[in-house]
Amino acid sequence: LLIVGAYREDEVPDHHPLAFHIRELEQMNMSITKIRIGNLSVGYAIPLVAEALGMDDDDSKVKSLAETIHRKTEGNPFFMLMFLMSLRDEKLLEYNFGAMKWTWDDDAVSSKIVTQNVASVLVNKMNRLQEDTQRMLMVASCL
Repeated sequence: LLIVGAYREDEVPDHHPLAFHIRELEQMNMSITKIRIGNLSVGYAIPLVAEALGMDDDDSKVKSLAETIHRKTEGNPFFMLMFLMSLRDEKLLEYNFGAMKWTWDDDAVSSKIVTQNVASVLVNKMNRLQEDTQRMLMVASCL
């Protein structure tokens, strides 16, 4: 029997049912392989950003942007991509159709504040929606 599961260790305390079941299986001498996946190193962040921007033919073009994003997000891949999307949403990262490439201002990106949780990212995104759309979401959330 093969069971594959994924969870964040910091969100599963010792008294959590999953932690209890894992301990139970270990006590039964079941073979459990745990693979801990941490944040990306800057060496992996650069190709991630390059690929996300379709500029993976030359990673050096995005090196400074990727290093800044890595520093601000501590290499968390989810936050790296959310940060990239927020840069685009706030027009700090724009596609130049004349040059056929993404452009950004390194200083503006460096000064941008990043949030470290999903709720804050979503709240910031919803705050940028039109007022009518925000009202509709408030009503829908009550259903």
